[in-house]
Amino acid sequence: MDILFSAEQIAARVDALGKEIADHYSGPFVLAPVLTGGFMFGADLARAVTRHGGDPEIDFVQLASYGGEHFSSGVVELIKDFTHPVEGKNILLVDDVLDSGRSLFYAKDMLQSRNVADVKCCVAVDKKTGRAANISADFAAFEAGPEHFLVGYGMDDKGFKRGLDYVGSVKSQSS
Repeated sequence: MDILFSAEQIAARVDALGKEIADHYSGPFVLAPVLTGGFMFGADLARAVTRHGGDPEIDFVQLASYGGEHFSSGVVELIKDFTHPVEGKNILLVDDVLDSGRSLFYAKDMLQSRNVADVKCCVAVDKKTGRAANISADFAAFEAGPEHFLVGYGMDDKGFKRGLDYVGSVKSQSS
């Protein structure tokens, strides 16, 4: 496995991103990690935003589209909806990786249909691939190329390697 972003690089970048986000939101907003992959980045980002003067409400949504494979199935499934009403709120969706874009597009579309004030997307890694959905990250900690299958820092390989404190790249089984 190749280490793309070390624990130290992640900590420094998340802190800087937390400041950028705290500066961006002048009022209340919901920091919403997309489970399961976005939980680590979401927790670190929430702490960084708070260190820099923000105080986000935190809620979660859980989506699935990979089904244990190294590629998206093309179908996004809502596993867990938001706990609190979102109408009229500013929402920051936080996910581990922007790859095909299907999950974040689904979440953003769902939120817009619920009349949120605004929805933005923040990802740990913006993977520069051809998107299956028209979406981009408003905030991204890092970028990676399409040749990488990412693991660690919430990203998994069939449910494993999420707990690594760095982002690594493993050879895809489908290559």
